[in-house]
Parts: sequence; C-alpha cells; structure tokens
Amino acid sequence: MIIVVATAVGMLSVKLVGGQLKRMAMIDLRFLWVIWVTIVVQTLIFQMPSTLLSDFWYQVIHLGTYVAAFVFLWLNRHIPGAVAIGAGAAMNGAAIAANGGVMPASPAAWARAGLPVFENFENSNVVADAKLAVLGDIFAIPAGWPLANVFSIGDVIIVLGGTYFAHTMCRRPPTSNAWPAPQVPPALSHSAQHTA
Repeated sequence: MIIVVATAVGMLSVKLVGGQLKRMAMIDLRFLWVIWVTIVVQTLIFQMPSTLLSDFWYQVIHLGTYVAAFVFLWLNRHIPGAVAIGAGAAMNGAAIAANGGVMPASPAAWARAGLPVFENFENSNVVADAKLAVLGDIFAIPAGWPLANVFSIGDVIIVLGGTYFAHTMCRRPPTSNAWPAPQVPPALSHSAQHTA
C-alpha cells in the first residue's frame, strides 16, 4: 500500500511543474494486462484465508507475480524509468526468493511500525536468520502515523522510477511561442531586397 500511495503522490506531483497527466493515457504500454493480473493476484493471495492453500503454494504464486512483473518491464524497457523500477523490483524479488517467498523485515523496523508478527504466510514478516536482510523491509513509517508500515530500499527505487517516468512523459511540450523565429538583421534584409 505504501508503494502505491507514494508512487501516486510522485506521479501527481507533475502538476506542480506544469505537467499534463493526460499525456500518460497516450503511452503505448505492451501487455498492460499482465501488470493488472499481478496486482489482482497479489491482493487476492493476501486477503484469502491462510488455510485455503499451503504455504508452499502461497510462496510459488507470490514469486510468480514477480516473474510476470519482470516480463512486463522487459517488454516495456524503452519506457523512461523502467530500468529503475526493474532494479527495485529485482532487489525485492531477490530478498523474497532468498527467504522462501517472504519479504524479510527488520525486527526493529517492524516494532517501530507497531505491526504484529504473523504466524502464517504474509507478504512481509520478521524472518529468523534472514538472508539478504539489507534488501528487506528495513525502513518504517512509525506507528501512529498514516499508513504505518515497513518498506525496503527496493520500494524506494521503484517509487523514484515511477516518479521519473511520470515527470518525463508528462512534461509540457514547448508552445508555439516558446521558440521565437530568428530576426533578420536590417542590413541583411535590405541587401536581400536589393538583390531581388
């Protein structure tokens, strides 16, 4: 949720510099449905009862959504910011894959955010002897603040990539008055008339 809100704020900030958000509607993204499917699947697996599937299948599906997201980013790698978003997602994916499909969270960050330690499979959780812990959720929005939660360096890079994408694609194009026609020096103008 933090990533979605932060990216949305970054994209909306283009209005502050005169950008036009409607220009994003004209961007040709390949296989856009893939990213929507990954969002829906991730939402479903973390909302459904934990007893519906075994932890193994939750982990497989979770990692599968990251694979699908990488395919989408690869197909759209020409889009500004795609490389940064892919790098951030790769960091998150590496941490998740190294810890059995769970994003490892720093116990200190988890406590600072005031979150309970879950017994069942979750997207992010405190993991004993976490691997690639530095790529896990090591930052926190403190408890009592809006959207209190934990997040990773990969999340930060994804948000920056999304913001860069929005600002690059939504910049106001130069107006017809932005580049005035060059003025012809009077002497040159008189000479041209005389020659004619």
